[in-house]
Amino acid sequence: MGLPPVAEKVRELCGDGTTSMAEVLERLAVICEKPIKLIEQEGSWGTLTAFKLDFEDHFKIYVPPQNSTQYKLHCIYHELGHIYLESFQGHLVLPDLSEEMLKEAAGAKSMSCCSVPNHPVERWVEDFAFEMSKKTRARSSSQADPFL
Repeated sequence: MGLPPVAEKVRELCGDGTTSMAEVLERLAVICEKPIKLIEQEGSWGTLTAFKLDFEDHFKIYVPPQNSTQYKLHCIYHELGHIYLESFQGHLVLPDLSEEMLKEAAGAKSMSCCSVPNHPVERWVEDFAFEMSKKTRARSSSQADPFL
């Protein structure tokens, strides 16, 4: 089973023009049939840059507040790429999370936050994140996305 072309999935969320993070989240929530919540989370992140939790009735994507907006957007798009590809992912080992991060994960059906170098899914979601960033930043590259 192969991965879908990145350009096809980006076009599905953005159309042929540019869009905003809010519009992308709305469209993906319709596709996934559950809302996606973005959360800036203080705490001990270690080497994590973002992570996604899949609950029965919603997704949560966590990012640390201290990173730049551009980097946060990339990390969010990386996790959104994982949402698209849930059916392609095998079991992920839960990383060494701090106690406060483990509290956030309570009740989740699954979690994605591990980067496996050269894994096809990780390469795909990185390509997806770069392409999505181009599509959403092209609207006004001098301004931060007002959604964050």
